[in-house]
This record gives sequence, C-alpha cells and structure tokens, in this order.
Amino acid sequence: MADFFGTCSVVQAGAGVDGGEGPNPVIYIILTDLAGSFPAGTQFYASDSGKREMLAVALAAISGQKKVTVIAQPPNPGNSPYTPIFRLYLQNQPL
Repeated sequence: MADFFGTCSVVQAGAGVDGGEGPNPVIYIILTDLAGSFPAGTQFYASDSGKREMLAVALAAISGQKKVTVIAQPPNPGNSPYTPIFRLYLQNQPL
C-alpha cells in the first residue's frame, strides 16, 4: 500500500504509556486531512525514531494554527490499529 502524502491540520497531540504501538511513551497525533481522504480526527502515532521531533512539530502547528505536510501509512479501516507517521513538516500556511 502506498504511503499517504498530504496536507493536514493537527487536532491533538500527546503522549501515552498504555499503547502497544512502540516503546513508551508513544506519541499520538490526531489529524484531519484537508483534502478529505480519511475521516476528520483520525489518530496516528509518531514513528519511534522521530517521535520527539514530530511532537514538537505537532505542538507548533497547534499553537501557531498552521498546516502540516504528512507522510504516513494510510489509516486502517475503522482506524484500528493506528498507523505510523513517517514525516511531519510544519508549513508556513495558516489553517
């Protein structure tokens, strides 16, 4: 399956220690694809090797009300299990 590549808004971002997606803490990022290719408010997790940096980008997007460019594994049907984000870039574009 091809990776999702698109522009999104970040709805929520934070850490959890009760998930099974990777080593704790797992960084969860809830996105809305601005082109509508998946349901609004779909939850993903940040790939482990870049999770701190992706959390920083997600929080900057929320606080600055900016768009992000996302490369991720497309969501599974029913959004279960969650799928990883591989790249997350802050855009200089307001929502």
